[in-house]
Amino acid sequence: MTIAVLPRQSSPGGGRGLVVGLARRGTLAATGWSPQQPLSGMRCLSREAFAAAQPLARGWGVETALTIDLLRGGYRVVEVPCALQHRVSGTDLRAQLHRAAQYRDVALALAQRHLADRLGRLRRTGG
Repeated sequence: MTIAVLPRQSSPGGGRGLVVGLARRGTLAATGWSPQQPLSGMRCLSREAFAAAQPLARGWGVETALTIDLLRGGYRVVEVPCALQHRVSGTDLRAQLHRAAQYRDVALALAQRHLADRLGRLRRTGG
């Protein structure tokens, strides 16, 4: 899977990096790899990789979960610089609610993978 890494955007966003930080730390803890832009939705993956990542995580957690699931499945994940611009969200209430939903979904995707790991270890050890 390739992940687009965007340059600094022409207009600054209103976030404080909380969701990006959560996704980056969660991916690092789960896989040992720290992505530059863990929430980049601009991705390209093979049909085989897509099938291996099923079922997809809900909502805004899909990017983080895809990265973790594919790395754990032995797939290669590469970040590729792309000269693209996108619409960044601002600082108004709607933008803050959007970030809260992103945080919720990333945290849920990470928690589900952590729980699955723990259950897998318990099954293997018989505990």
